[in-house]
Amino acid sequence: MDKVVQQSNKQKAILEQLEKVEQPYRNILEAVYIQGKTLVTVASEMNYSYEYIKHKNGIALLKFDEIQKMTHNITE
Repeated sequence: MDKVVQQSNKQKAILEQLEKVEQPYRNILEAVYIQGKTLVTVASEMNYSYEYIKHKNGIALLKFDEIQKMTHNITE
C-alpha cells in the first residue's frame, strides 16, 4: 500500500478515536497534538494553571489509550 494512503488512514483512525474521548480531555488533546499548542498556551487559553492542564493531559492520554485498546480488541 502506498505510504501516503497508509499515513492518511492512520490519521483518520486517530481522529476517529479522538472523537470518542470525552470533554474536556478531547479539547486538550486536540489543542496539543492536532493544533501543536504547548500545555502552557492551552492552560492560558482555558484559564487554568499549567499544573492543572498538565494533570488533565495525562488523564486524557490514558483515556485515549483505553479507547485504542478497546477498539483494537474489538477489531481483532
